[in-house]
Parts: sequence; structure tokens; C-alpha cells
Amino acid sequence: MVSDNKRMTPLQWGTLWKDCIFIFFIFFIGLVSVLYIYAKSLLILLFVTALLFILLDPIVLRLSRSISRGVAVLLALFGFFGVLVVLMSVIFRTILPDLAGFIREFPGFIIHFDSSVVVNMLPAEFAEYGNQVLRDTVVFAVNMVKESVIPLIRTFSGVAEMIAVPFLTFYLLKDGRKIASSIAEFLPPLQVKRFTAFFGDINIVLGGYIRGQMLISIFSGFVVFLGSYIFGLPYAHVLALVSALSEFVPVIGSIIATVPGTLLALSYSPLLAFKVLLFYIVLLKVNHNIIYPKVVGKAIKVHPVFIMVTILLFGHLFGITGMLFAVPTVAVGRVWLIHLLDKSNTLHE
Repeated sequence: MVSDNKRMTPLQWGTLWKDCIFIFFIFFIGLVSVLYIYAKSLLILLFVTALLFILLDPIVLRLSRSISRGVAVLLALFGFFGVLVVLMSVIFRTILPDLAGFIREFPGFIIHFDSSVVVNMLPAEFAEYGNQVLRDTVVFAVNMVKESVIPLIRTFSGVAEMIAVPFLTFYLLKDGRKIASSIAEFLPPLQVKRFTAFFGDINIVLGGYIRGQMLISIFSGFVVFLGSYIFGLPYAHVLALVSALSEFVPVIGSIIATVPGTLLALSYSPLLAFKVLLFYIVLLKVNHNIIYPKVVGKAIKVHPVFIMVTILLFGHLFGITGMLFAVPTVAVGRVWLIHLLDKSNTLHE
């Protein structure tokens, strides 16, 4: 969606507080900050609802061409949650038992790493330092996972929260445009056009990012499962799940995902560990140099260095949850800045 720049005057800094996009940004940042401090569970619930809306809205638009919008929304929601139930049943029956066993045996892999041939070849001071770094990394990873998983469990542990997400998503998909129109009644006509263009571009950017990340996640999980099976590694389901989930933290997540598989292979032999590490490196190169630029890079158009710095900053401030939000935040911030400066035509060049 490209705004009509010929009819729009450039942004005047003296009238910045009269600009609807700037006001929305300030209000949105304030609201998110308050919810993060006082109602983190509600913030997660609203985020999941927005995520579902962005994913399902294109499907609803296509279905509503031949049937009523309400029926289209119901079909899209039932289809999505049906697939989700099937996936969750597969995870609970197959992956969770393997995950429990992997967690129990993972300390053994670290102990074996301490006494491995690779470590024994190093000077004593370097070997001890390497072992300490590895232990600290494991403790850090466990604490980060706890900080991220516990809020999710608290959010969706109640019946009200479980019911609220599909209901909120249903009303957003069905009446979202009506809600936007009612808000637009309070804005001047020129501001309505800019506001509509702004939200349209956000929907396009976030939709492309989310669908691209899901594609990369599925591809990485499948390839890692196949590779683990070929190498004869146990816990192939777990390694595939770790690789798939890690792709939602671009750049850094996929690098961290190489650690469990490499350590597991090292418990068998250094040669196998080298082969597995090489396999992960090739997968990482394929994802970041071929798939990621085509399916995600086109949507966000942000340099990888800036993405990495933002992920590290958000991870330091907010943990793994912040890392998950880092790239969408940067993408939305870029769209906001472009529209604020009245250069929305550059979004589609």
C-alpha cells in the first residue's frame, strides 16, 4: 500500500504532536511499557491474538470472496486450531518423552566433553576455562528458558485466557475493519489516508516476516531431523525441535542451536562431532544466504548487523522473550519512521 505523496505535505517538526502516526507511536509504546511492568500475561495474550490475526487475515480475505466473512473467519479458526491440536498431540506423544530423556542425560554430555580428546589436547588453563564457559552457558540458557516459559505457562494456564485468544481473534478478523473505521471518524480525512496506509504496510511487513520465519523454522526442523537420523544421533526429534524454535531468534538462535547436536555427537567421537558441526554450518549458510533474504529480508529490509545488535540488546534487557520481539519491533519501527517522514513509497521499492 503506497500513500499518495503528491497530496501530502512533508512532515513539519513544529506540528509533530498533531501527527496521528506519531501520537499512535507514543501511545503504543506507553501502553506496552505499562502492560510489560504490571500485566505481562495480558501483553502476551494480546501479542498472540495479533499474531493470529496477521496470519489468518489473508486466508479470511480469500474465503470471504465466496462465503460470508463470519463463516470464513470460523473456517479459518477451526482449521488453524485443528492443525494446532494435531501438532500438539504429536509433540506430547513423541517429542516430550525424548525431551525429558535428553534433559536428564545432557549433563552427562557435558561431563564427557570435559574428558574428551579435544579438551585434553588443550593446555590445562585453556581447558579449564573452556569447561567453565560451557557450564556457565548451560546455566544461562536454562535460566533464560525458565524466564521465557514461565510467563507463557502462567498466561495460558487459566481457562479464561485459553478461551480469550480465539474469541478475541474471531472478533478482530470479523470486525477489525469496522473498529478501524470507527477510530478513523475522529481523524481528519488526510490523516485517515496516512493512518490506513501506515497500518496496511505494518500488516504486510509483519505478515511477510511471520510467514517467512515459519517457513524457515519448518525447513530447519525437517533438515536437522533428517541429518540427525543419517548421522545416527539419538534424540533426533529434540534436535529438530530445538533447531526449529531457535530460528525465531534470527542469526543468534540458529548459532546456539548447533551446540546440543555437536555436544551429543562429541560424546560418541570427535570425528562425528566435526561432521555434525559442518552439517549445521552448511544449514546456517543456506538459511541466511539463500532462504532468509528471499522470504524474510524482502519483508523487513533491515541489515543483518543491525538485527544482531538489536537482538543482543533486547535479549540483555528482556531475556529470550525480548529476542523474539526484537526483529518485529525493528520492522515496525522502520515502517513507522518511513511514514512519519512521509516517504512510504520507499517501502515497496
